[in-house]
Amino acid sequence: PKDVVLAVLGIGGCQNPAFEEVDEEISGITMLAYGSPSAHYSVKGKVGDNKGQALEGIEVRVQGRFQSDGNVYYRDLKQPTLTDGNGQWSSEIYHYPTDTLQIVFTDIDGAANGGEFAADSVRVATTIVKDPNNKSPWYLGDAKVDVPTVRLKKK
Repeated sequence: PKDVVLAVLGIGGCQNPAFEEVDEEISGITMLAYGSPSAHYSVKGKVGDNKGQALEGIEVRVQGRFQSDGNVYYRDLKQPTLTDGNGQWSSEIYHYPTDTLQIVFTDIDGAANGGEFAADSVRVATTIVKDPNNKSPWYLGDAKVDVPTVRLKKK
């Protein structure tokens, strides 16, 4: 009976698996609670060395810019991804809207795949485009972000 009441009230539909990994508390604020604004980010790019050779196995973390109590901070929007054999990477993210992404690149495999490279990061602005067919007041839209090729320096 309790499950039926919850289903009728729509409580069972409040959990979206896409949000589970980021639905956590930060500075006392729940980032993606039911009824919070959200956006979809399609982010992609390529990583190479100073000579233009593609780098495989580079960890890529996509972080969003947030403000709390007058402070600006960046936090991971989802689990990191790795570059493929062509140095390419992509990430699909559903999260609380942010106007800036910080992409962090870290060589996590040591000497494998071309040597050891110093970590680096870039910041890119986002533009969210609202789908006129989506009438949800909470879903703000989509942002497609093509990150310029990043060239990592050897340590």
